[in-house]
Amino acid sequence: MSTEVKIIYADVESKIGDMTNATTLLGPKAEPPITGNTLDVVTKLTELSTKLDTLLTSYQKVLLANSVTTTNSVQFMRESDEKVASVMEGTLSGPKMVTQ
Repeated sequence: MSTEVKIIYADVESKIGDMTNATTLLGPKAEPPITGNTLDVVTKLTELSTKLDTLLTSYQKVLLANSVTTTNSVQFMRESDEKVASVMEGTLSGPKMVTQ
C-alpha cells in the first residue's frame, strides 16, 4: 500500500474554478412582494422568499470563502512539494565536498 499523495494541480485548480464560477452564478434574488394582495399566504411566501434569499447569499459567501481557502491550500502544497523535491534532488546526488 502506497502512502504517497498525488495531486494533479491542474485538475484541482480547474475544479476549484468550476466551483467558483457556479457559485457566482447562483444569483440570489428575492422576488418583489405582490402588492395589493391581502392574503396571508402571500405574506408568508414573501417572508419565505426573503429568508431563502438571505440563506442563499450566506451559502454563496461560505462557498466562495472555501474556494479561496482551498486555492491557498493547494498553492501551499505545491510550494511544499517543490521544496521537498529540491532537497531530495540535492541528497540524491550524494555527498558534496565543502570548500572553504
